[in-house]
Amino acid sequence: MKRSILATHLGLTEEELDEMDLDPEDLDEGSVEEESNTFYFTVPDNTPQRILGKKGWSIGERVAVPISLFNVS
Repeated sequence: MKRSILATHLGLTEEELDEMDLDPEDLDEGSVEEESNTFYFTVPDNTPQRILGKKGWSIGERVAVPISLFNVS
């Protein structure tokens, strides 16, 4: 997945992804109990407060990303 696609999906800039130190390779597949068509990432400890406020996230929160984003050519 391209970083720009992940950034757009999350409503962030690529620079904000850099500030979070979040890369598409950081995404994990859901467990059996979770949706199988979804990847997840855990909001990193170093995420700036302004991004947390912008997105309504908390440190350590799991955020879902549809696997379908990976199928974009």
